[in-house]
Amino acid sequence: MSKDLTNDLATTEWLDSQKKSTRLAYKSSWLHFLEFAKLSGDQILADRKTDKEFKWEKQVLAVKTWLIETKGQAENTAKSVTTAARSFFAFHRVGLEFRKPEKARLKEAHAKSEDYRFSVADLQKMFNVANLTEKYVLTVGKSFGLRAGDFMKLTKGDLEAYIDREPPISIGAYNTQKEGVKAYPFVDVDAQPIIKLMLEKMTREGRTKPSERMLTYTHKMQLSRVLKRLVQKAGLNVGNKNVKFHCLRKFLIDHLSSYMSESKWKQIVGKSISEAAYVSPEGLRQDYARATPETCFTAPNLDDMRKRQEVSEAITSKLLAKEPLSDEDIGNIKRYNIKLAQRKTISTRHNGGQVDCDFEQIAETQLLSYLKAGWSIVEKLSDGQLVVKR
Repeated sequence: MSKDLTNDLATTEWLDSQKKSTRLAYKSSWLHFLEFAKLSGDQILADRKTDKEFKWEKQVLAVKTWLIETKGQAENTAKSVTTAARSFFAFHRVGLEFRKPEKARLKEAHAKSEDYRFSVADLQKMFNVANLTEKYVLTVGKSFGLRAGDFMKLTKGDLEAYIDREPPISIGAYNTQKEGVKAYPFVDVDAQPIIKLMLEKMTREGRTKPSERMLTYTHKMQLSRVLKRLVQKAGLNVGNKNVKFHCLRKFLIDHLSSYMSESKWKQIVGKSISEAAYVSPEGLRQDYARATPETCFTAPNLDDMRKRQEVSEAITSKLLAKEPLSDEDIGNIKRYNIKLAQRKTISTRHNGGQVDCDFEQIAETQLLSYLKAGWSIVEKLSDGQLVVKR
């Protein structure tokens, strides 16, 4: 369906006031409404200004039935058309007035089938038959839990800064579109090697700027097509369930919600929370890590875990003996993501008595409160973090 809207000033003025993604969606929906009304936007606006019979409220209610029963459109499509129509009238300050039951009718949209719920085994099978780009969509999609539009905008600069750290890796605050809030995603053990390969591939292709998009896809529907293709290649039987990119977001949320509060998982995936519920990325990381046995199919590297424990113990011994940390020690703290913020109490003998020492790794902004509480500085790390002791 196509229609030249160039000379329809009421329509073009309204559409031009919207941001790009909304404008495209509204235009598609508005064309359905114009087909139903058999009028232009200019004619509809002129008629609305003289309407005393609530004609256009009735038309907006009627278009939903027409789309579903006559045109065979989905309920969600019909709902989108009524939303666009209400936006048009509101923009021109001739907003529609609906009774409470009428508003309820406009909001109704019953899904014909539910979304497929992926298991870790499903994702493993899909991963095994995927190419590099498909593996990126699959692993990073379920690692981050972002909406499709936000996922499409991920850049080289968003992912390369901390990628060599130990998973789960916080990429920091990431701006999302729909609710205008920040997400705080984590790179899990499945996604890390795939991101590294994608970054190397981009470098070979000459795509070296931090602003380069990770994916060159032009439409978010391509993400869902990747998953549908992988489901088919992996031989998964999904019955009549929907397979779309949003299924990966649901997969992550379902598992995170078993290990953390609602405000925490909402902060990770980019849903609005109260300012008082904000938790630092490091605080979120600990809870996220507890969920990864249920969200990741890559087994942890036991050798690395054992080595990290050995390094941690060696560094702790140096701190107790008041020995300075070497460049290698500081490098190992970063490499193995060793945190002394677990308040693990270590007993040692000092001047013939037993002394309990607590160590923490903190930011400089936290220092004053720690000093007031009786802590002292032991070491300043090269990244600005401080090691303090009580």
